[in-house]
Amino acid sequence: MYVIHTMADFTFSLVVAYSFPSRGIGKDGRMGWKIPADMKRFVQLTSTPDNFGILPVVVMGRKTWDSLPAKPLNNRLNVVLTKTPEKYNENPIDKVIFCTFDNLITALERSPYRHHKNIKVIGGGEIYKLFLESNLPIDYIYATEVYTSKEPEYDTRFPEIKNQYIHDVSNFFKNSKDDIYYRFITYSANPYTKWVNKEEDAYLRLMQDIVSSGCVRDDRTGVGTYGVFGKQLTYDLSETFPISTTKRMFLRGIFEELMMYLRGQTDNKILISKGVHVWDGNTSRDFLDSRGLVGYEEGDMGSTYGFNFRHFGAEYNGCGEDYSGCGYDQLENAIHLIKTDPTSRRIIINLWDPKANQGAALPACLCMYQFYVRHATHLDLQIYIRSSDYFLANNWNTCTGALLVHLICSLSGVNLSPGNLTVCMGDTHIYRSHIQQVMENVKREPYPFPKLVVNKKKEKIEDFVFSDIQLLGYKCHDRISAPIAV
Repeated sequence: MYVIHTMADFTFSLVVAYSFPSRGIGKDGRMGWKIPADMKRFVQLTSTPDNFGILPVVVMGRKTWDSLPAKPLNNRLNVVLTKTPEKYNENPIDKVIFCTFDNLITALERSPYRHHKNIKVIGGGEIYKLFLESNLPIDYIYATEVYTSKEPEYDTRFPEIKNQYIHDVSNFFKNSKDDIYYRFITYSANPYTKWVNKEEDAYLRLMQDIVSSGCVRDDRTGVGTYGVFGKQLTYDLSETFPISTTKRMFLRGIFEELMMYLRGQTDNKILISKGVHVWDGNTSRDFLDSRGLVGYEEGDMGSTYGFNFRHFGAEYNGCGEDYSGCGYDQLENAIHLIKTDPTSRRIIINLWDPKANQGAALPACLCMYQFYVRHATHLDLQIYIRSSDYFLANNWNTCTGALLVHLICSLSGVNLSPGNLTVCMGDTHIYRSHIQQVMENVKREPYPFPKLVVNKKKEKIEDFVFSDIQLLGYKCHDRISAPIAV
């Protein structure tokens, strides 16, 4: 760490735009994007006088200085850090100081702007690193986080942010000229002003409450649970996607499982072929036999999720049958009502069929969806989870509901945006075998939620494939493994 003598009046803030997740800044002195809103924010942050009318100070490295199309930056004192300041000081430039990093404070103290409180550091990569590794007081990091479908090559990167707390997070914005998205994130060294992901925080608080005050009960699996009843969580889908950031989630697995349901399929081998194994335990030979489903082939889910989405009430004869035209297509009806009768109070998909449950390997846990078209602009959804394995499956089911909203909003003829998701839970439990994992989970600090983008419209919902969706800005803690209770 660099130790530099500093005056109390001097504090520093870093202003940067970098790509996610690589934190790339640019290559050959150029950024990999042109975002007018980012440039506007840069100008506001670096050229606005303070309350006393004192012009701001910007500090940059020599390479950044060389890359400026016009020198110096107007309405600012330009401080350029270089190992050879004497080379530049032979021909002084008005409002420009050349100095070494070690001599920065002395140079500022001797400048006409020595009373300026906050100084903006604007790059490049090595300069950011010097400041972050020094003992100089860093008040804020004003970051523009950029999301591209394919990251360009970079030779300059922003250092990993440590010992800073998220202070503020903006909405996501789309650049008007291309498919680049971005958002503004401000970091602060002050832990008392840190931003909180309130939606995931509520999810974690309920997780803690279940363990600390839940009802201890035996259950079907023989593992035993801590449980509560009749809980609710809410999420705003208009800007973010509510996938857990305190443990890594398998979005592709969530997507492939949902798409299998939406296609009316009930064969677990379809998921296995895609590397998704969440149904293996509940469709094994031993499990099916324990349910009395001895006539089913291994991997048959039975008359549950996919069957009831598309063929409700039909006679089930195994996962290999063609059920075209059989039963009632609840999914098609719901989409039809959203398009043609958006004020209907009957836009419901009910996967709970007491008769069909006898032939289900596992009756649907997420068993009901009710849609609501709000102000003719947004599609809201309320889901009901009759039995919520809170640690393993609750966020998975939450993402299932959120994905379904996004896919419906991306159908031709549906001119709606994702709205609010309400997650209602009946028996909400944590298995005794998950307690250690829960204790690890609740200690973790949530990151901001990412954004889900569906790249193209489709005529039929069953035609979506995983490459049609893009999750922007998903930063999360490591995965936490736990056994599935079957």
